[in-house]
Amino acid sequence: MYQQQYHQYTIPQQQIWNILYTKRVEALVNQVAQPFWQGLQALELKAYFIPDFQELNTRLKRTLDWELVATEAPLRPAAVLARWSKHKFPAITTLRLHPDADLRLQGHQDLFSDVFSLLPWLFQPAVSDFMFRLGRLAQQNKSPEAIEVLWRLAQHVLGNGLLRDEEGKVTLMGANLLSNAPEAESALKKEDSWKPAVLEEMLAQPVKAGEAPEYYFVLESLSDLTSMVDQLGREGLPLVELPAEIQLIAG
Repeated sequence: MYQQQYHQYTIPQQQIWNILYTKRVEALVNQVAQPFWQGLQALELKAYFIPDFQELNTRLKRTLDWELVATEAPLRPAAVLARWSKHKFPAITTLRLHPDADLRLQGHQDLFSDVFSLLPWLFQPAVSDFMFRLGRLAQQNKSPEAIEVLWRLAQHVLGNGLLRDEEGKVTLMGANLLSNAPEAESALKKEDSWKPAVLEEMLAQPVKAGEAPEYYFVLESLSDLTSMVDQLGREGLPLVELPAEIQLIAG
């Protein structure tokens, strides 16, 4: 099993993490709902060093039945969903390369987008249950079309989603937005691209890696996630057309 090689992180990489953490926390303080900050606090992330996965797992086990597992590169959607079904959270151990690109990820995942931007949400039961149940559905429906549907929903919410906070303000939720300043700024400015998080509309809207979404779907509360998975369980997965690049892989 691949493990995080913590001793291999260089001083420049530690500095990049520091830049990312410091700048994003400062920028996001009024742009993200309180549940995210609760998760960040529970993880005890620090600005001055890259998180150690073993230490993070110790903190996860205090309250969650989830395990952080290291990956060397991004996994395919089916592999991510399979891990979610086992209460495993895959996270990449590599960090973006240069502080000049500190606030731009350009569609690619890294340690910061996984651990800083997505992992804190796991402490919200509605989010962790949503991920687990999507994973379970993927194990019950393993066709490329089913994986596409489930991954599309995950990306609209956990990648590019927005969330209305307790005061009614629309805030950032998705990891692609939290870890990238330009994407976050664009999402909050494009109010004409905001749409209510209606399951049928989300599943009908493809997601292209590395490209800004056409629409940003707004959750009214995290409990919407439970309603979505309940609906999928009752009605089953709809048929969708696979994107051309997935058709080639599937073929």
